[in-house]
This record gives sequence, structure tokens and C-alpha cells, in this order.
Amino acid sequence: MRALLMIVLSSFVFASTAFAAQRDGGPRIRTLDDRTTAMMAAGIARSASFRALVERVEASDIVLYVGVGPLLKSGMAGRLTWMTKAGGYRYLRAAINPDQSSHQFIACLAHELQHVIEVIENSNVIDERSLESLYKRIGHRSQADFRAAWETVAAQDAAARVRRELSAQPATAALRAIDSDKL
Repeated sequence: MRALLMIVLSSFVFASTAFAAQRDGGPRIRTLDDRTTAMMAAGIARSASFRALVERVEASDIVLYVGVGPLLKSGMAGRLTWMTKAGGYRYLRAAINPDQSSHQFIACLAHELQHVIEVIENSNVIDERSLESLYKRIGHRSQADFRAAWETVAAQDAAARVRRELSAQPATAALRAIDSDKL
């Protein structure tokens, strides 16, 4: 049953990013674990705002690796970090705290996707220093206990919008199963 659930949910992610696989470089959003894959699929299926964020990233020069970050402190839901720039692409990593319900996890993904869009809109972000410079300019220091934690109103708004869209409809059996299993 769990395998079937993963197949169904994964098909949403891969169907929405199929056009990206036809371009050089493949899909821009690359999930690193089963739970993140399932939450991406659920977000795409259940939230128009989430879908729009994914489509924006897929049409960009960013390659995003996203997965759970079990070492994130309990007060931090997610974190975006710079990886490298190579071959005409900029590589980022988003880590999501796994100790969240499915709706919280999806909203956190939306929040981090909005941060990725902020990087997309600033082509001068080419390394860790320029990433931090961007957030010093457009954001504010986060209350999270981390050396370089920044926040933006746009990312907070994206998470809130997706959370409202998810709350407007009943949780699916698949999401309830994911919450109980904590993939």
C-alpha cells in the first residue's frame, strides 16, 4: 500500500516537471528522499500557489536539491544554502525539518521555493557571499539560532498562502497516511 501511495504521489511531481526533463539539465527540482517527493507531489496537486512556485523554479537556471534536514534545530522549519555555480546553472540546497505535519512541511517547501525565486530574480547571486548579500538587502535577520539566517516577507507570505489553500480542503487519505508513517 505504501509503495502504491508513493507511486501515485510521485507521478504528480514528475508529470508537472516533464517539460523540464526535455531541456538540457533535466528537472530543476530534485528531491532527495521519499517524504519530500510525496510532499512535493501533494503540494502540486492541492495548491495552485505551490504549483506556480514549482513552475517558476522549473523555468529557471537554478537546480534545487531538496530533502529533509534531520539536523535542523527545532525552531527552524527549513533552510536554503548555496552549493555552487557550474555549466550555466546555479545549485542550491533546501533542507526541511522532518518534524512537521504534512501541511506544515508543504508550506515550508513553498517558503523555501519562494527564497529560490528570490535568487532567480537576482542573477548576481553566484556564491555564498552574494547570497547573503541579497538577503541583507531584501530580508531581515531571522530569529532562528543560526549564524546566517535570513527571512523575507515574500517567503512568509508564500507559506501562508499555501497553508490557506491546503486548509481549505480536507486532508487526503494519502496525506493522513504520510503523517502517521512520517516517511
